[in-house]
Amino acid sequence: MTPAVYHARMGEVNALLAASIVTLGSALAALGFSLWAWYFAMSTYGPAAVRRWTGPWLVAAPLLGVAGILCLLRVWRLARLWVDALPDGLRVHHGRKAEWIPWADVREIRTRPARPPGPAFSSLELRLNGDQKLRFTRSLEDLESLVQFVKRMVYPRLQESYRSRFNGGEQLDFGPLRLTPEGVQAGQKSIQWGQVRSVEVRGGRLNIAADAPAPVRIRVATARVPNVDLCVQIVRLLGQVP
Repeated sequence: MTPAVYHARMGEVNALLAASIVTLGSALAALGFSLWAWYFAMSTYGPAAVRRWTGPWLVAAPLLGVAGILCLLRVWRLARLWVDALPDGLRVHHGRKAEWIPWADVREIRTRPARPPGPAFSSLELRLNGDQKLRFTRSLEDLESLVQFVKRMVYPRLQESYRSRFNGGEQLDFGPLRLTPEGVQAGQKSIQWGQVRSVEVRGGRLNIAADAPAPVRIRVATARVPNVDLCVQIVRLLGQVP
């Protein structure tokens, strides 16, 4: 398997760099204008008018300066960030430092859908053993490809773990959803396995519906459901939904 490398999107880096140049230039201009306004007010109207003439510019200059510096810091971080997707894990680079994430350490994959129309995902979050979290956003190029790569490498192991635990009589927890030997539960709602009619992901939500003995619908945001694809597979399998 050929390693894949994911860098920061150059469009975002260039846009942030341009924004930092504009805001820092505006901060210097505001500071320069405030000095001119101070001189003009002092020489024309006296000390009493100085505050009125210089106040807005003295407030704007540091605010613009802080915004420009924050943009520069973001550019610096993105320019130093890239991810190597390897057969045995992820190597996340931050300049000269690199963090190694073996696939065996990943216990949850969470994705947040992007607003349509557009790409499928706005973020990818990995929760590791030891409660460590690793989050990637659309600042990385081709985030969709990274999401699919991570799922291919992690899901087979997790799927086997879920199968073994469920067959051993354990309850499976998927965020707000609980899969028990009797059925699926979410808060006060529950659906028996023999009553499941449909399972689908639509509009950023996982929908599970039942008809009998009374219509029941469980709706959960997919961003709240870890390993949502595996959850859908298991519910369909146990509910015998094609």
